[in-house]
Amino acid sequence: MLHLAPTKRYTILERGDATVPRIPLEDAASTKALQLLKRHGYFVATDLGAALEADVASIETELENFFAKAPERKEKCVGTVYANERGLPMFRRGYERQENIRECFRVPVNEAGQPWPSSQTKVCWRRVITRFQALADALLEAAAPGHERGEDFSLAYCFRYGVDDGGANGGSDNTLVGEHADVSLVVVEPVSRVPGLEVFDTYAKRWVCVEAVCVPGK
Repeated sequence: MLHLAPTKRYTILERGDATVPRIPLEDAASTKALQLLKRHGYFVATDLGAALEADVASIETELENFFAKAPERKEKCVGTVYANERGLPMFRRGYERQENIRECFRVPVNEAGQPWPSSQTKVCWRRVITRFQALADALLEAAAPGHERGEDFSLAYCFRYGVDDGGANGGSDNTLVGEHADVSLVVVEPVSRVPGLEVFDTYAKRWVCVEAVCVPGK
């Protein structure tokens, strides 16, 4: 994996910085959580519990082992193209190599045609994603009580950036992926063990290096 130093325009904060919005996972769909999202655009969930931490570590190991395999082995996990809520074709289920950008493994909520590296990967993946999806659903219900859910187009994915990758979404060799907005209603992510992700705090008006203020896997 590629280690990147934050760019000069990003604010470097200590892990215990009190200005970073934090809330225990058990309260992550509460009124306070919604207030933090409205104010900052994100929050850090804490006190995940040993079970979830272990599940996250397990899927990390599974995917690290998968990405380390030879290209021809990974290409056996290339699946069909899935569509978004507008019916437009998006990316492929399973493995996809985006040249000079990254390697991906994706699983939409509709798993029809979904390839898996192994049965164990499927088990580990579902354990984590079930928890993440429950949190996202609870947040949406808290934000819009009684809303009509309709068809679920949720997507889960893992990205791996290599030493020769870079330049996606207006990025460069130093930033890999440029500044952009994720259009999903709710994004839930475990903290990477490799620094590189930054988020914009809409209240503090500054960019925050995620791995610097969080504990990977916790």
